[in-house]
Amino acid sequence: MKVTRHLQSGLTLEQEPLYKTHTVGLYIVISVPSKGLTLIWDKHTRITIELHPDWRVSNKVCGLCGNFDSSEMNDLQLIGSAVVSSPLAFGNSWKTNTPPCSDVTTEIFPCERNSYCSAWAQRRCMIIKGDTFRDCHLKVDPEPYYQACVQESCSCEFEGKFLGFCTAVAAYAEACGDLDVCIKWRTPDLCPVYCDYYNEQGQCRWHYEACGRMLTCGTPNYLHHKLEGDKQSYMLTY
Repeated sequence: MKVTRHLQSGLTLEQEPLYKTHTVGLYIVISVPSKGLTLIWDKHTRITIELHPDWRVSNKVCGLCGNFDSSEMNDLQLIGSAVVSSPLAFGNSWKTNTPPCSDVTTEIFPCERNSYCSAWAQRRCMIIKGDTFRDCHLKVDPEPYYQACVQESCSCEFEGKFLGFCTAVAAYAEACGDLDVCIKWRTPDLCPVYCDYYNEQGQCRWHYEACGRMLTCGTPNYLHHKLEGDKQSYMLTY
């Protein structure tokens, strides 16, 4: 979105865009350079918000994503200053006034609501505790990610259950990658990414690299956006 200013002299001054939107691989990336904010959406069940480090010292971050102070102890902070232990009270406090809605008083866990998914979710999410992620277990505790995976997998309707599952496993792979443990967990049968499918014959414009460390094709002129998740790397040459 570009903004123009009309000067009294009759000249038109075109300012920098307020925000920029890119489609990178499976993701839509919206950046607001003037605010130091980037939003990354996988078009399904996950949104990542990245903030410039200046936000950390400004003490102006609050809401459902926490306050960006590197402490998990005070993330459940109500509007104001009180910190609670109940996710329900925390979520209710950040509701918008429009449209009005009543407080949630009873929490029904996804696997209780969709009991037919529970056994499937537990079995598939064991990949997080299994040999695939073995090299990461001593650096990142797999248990909370496993529990989150089970809940996410049960949250989706039966036809779309893979969306929650793939997103949850990618979150653990991201945590491992942040500590320099690269896990190549995707396969043609498990949450596949077919970037190279979109290349024309003899061309290498799109490529997937699990940890985004290597550029294996393309020319010196490329857009290389390293995305969070399982450090998925998509390269578009032009």
